[in-house]
Amino acid sequence: MPLSIKLLKVDFGDIFMKPSPSYPLTLTRKMKLLVSTLLLVSMVTANPAGSEPYKTTSNYVDYYPGDPNSNVVLTSPHDGHIKPDQVPDRVQGCYNSADGTCDWRHDCGLRGGEQVYRKCRVITWADRDSSLLALRMRQTIGRELGVMPHLIVSRLHRSKLDPNREKDNAAQHNPIAELAYDTFHNKIQEVHDQFDRPGIHFDIHGYTSHNTDNWLELGYNIHGSLLNQGLVDPSGSSLKALAARSDKPFPSIVAGDDSLGKLVMEEGYRVVPSPQYPRPDTGIEGRYMRGGYITRQWGSLYGGDIDCVQLEVPQWVRDESEEHGERLGRAYAQWIKDHY
Repeated sequence: MPLSIKLLKVDFGDIFMKPSPSYPLTLTRKMKLLVSTLLLVSMVTANPAGSEPYKTTSNYVDYYPGDPNSNVVLTSPHDGHIKPDQVPDRVQGCYNSADGTCDWRHDCGLRGGEQVYRKCRVITWADRDSSLLALRMRQTIGRELGVMPHLIVSRLHRSKLDPNREKDNAAQHNPIAELAYDTFHNKIQEVHDQFDRPGIHFDIHGYTSHNTDNWLELGYNIHGSLLNQGLVDPSGSSLKALAARSDKPFPSIVAGDDSLGKLVMEEGYRVVPSPQYPRPDTGIEGRYMRGGYITRQWGSLYGGDIDCVQLEVPQWVRDESEEHGERLGRAYAQWIKDHY
């Protein structure tokens, strides 16, 4: 298929998103968006890196390839909508008090004929529209940098698979879910292996559980209680590689003038950590997510020169992914220019 036709086909799907009540998606606006998108493609790349996902080993993982010289990748693990009958719903695991472990097999409730207490929690709700936000952020970052980032999206519903957990918890020993899990993480490894210089990985999420502070949360694998105490140690962070090579003080990279939070704040958002809200306890409710399995596994916490940041956003941001993906993408692109 010629490149122009292929891109045109996909851009219609990408840009005709939900309209904003204050700015209806009229035909004129559609044409402006289409023209802008086509210009973006021509400026950023002349290869298929752009808007159409490549098929992967699993039917439930989409990979949007970046440019070969990109050192940026985004992931969206929790906005899948597919619920195949062949994959049973994830259930709570059985707790083994002897060694403090969890058994995630569906039949773990009966062990030696005795009922075993299921206390190992699972989360099964989706981060609705977080993949749309990731797509728009990716397009903006690509425009600002002149190099299109990579993007990997899980399409199984979180009730079937959670790629932001260890495999046994994530897939609960179902072969279809395990294949999707392996495909998702193997693709991350494949993309990371392409980077020929220090890189950055952004993991995109959403929350609805604590809307009092109504802020965006940037997770560097630093626990909220440590942020509250001012204990910002790079050795336990998913930005350890950046801290090692940067001449900027690490507290400034996390919450000061050199932080991603400062740039996001300047786009008009409440964000923690940032100069305005350096600690979760500067908020009202003060809840905060430091990052999950992907942040720890694929950041520089355990070595390497690729860092990882988790982004948690409230639903109102994801509801208007076109607008907020543009604004967040600008902030992220500037931070990449500053540090990568």
